[in-house]
Amino acid sequence: MEQNTVQTETTQPTQPSMPTSALFTTLMALVENYINDIVQKQVAEIMVSHETMRVIDSDFEKQVRDIAQDVAESVVSDHTDGEYHVSEDDIRDIANTEVNDFDFDDKVSDAVTSAIDQLDFEDIVRTAIKDSVTFTATISVD
Repeated sequence: MEQNTVQTETTQPTQPSMPTSALFTTLMALVENYINDIVQKQVAEIMVSHETMRVIDSDFEKQVRDIAQDVAESVVSDHTDGEYHVSEDDIRDIANTEVNDFDFDDKVSDAVTSAIDQLDFEDIVRTAIKDSVTFTATISVD
């Protein structure tokens, strides 16, 4: 009898080059970096959008102010055109004319006369003489 030898090779499972936990950690780090990149990109886009909105808001505010100013100027202009208004030069001329035409002499004379009429000069003179003047009398008998 012949003997046949069958040689069986047993293959042992090959060891992975990295342990499972290291592979998982590396994979999670890659996923985390990928997510961080996406988040950073979205945040940057939001910031650009926000800045754009601020510029639009300030441009819009300026436009609204310009429109309001135009409307106000138009209303004032319409009112001024529709109604008679005295200019500053006209006011100055009117004031100068009134001052020049005013009769100060009569007014001053009337005021002095009124003041004199209101005072009792007799009492004032009597008091002044009584307080200030002294009389001396000399009697001589011959």
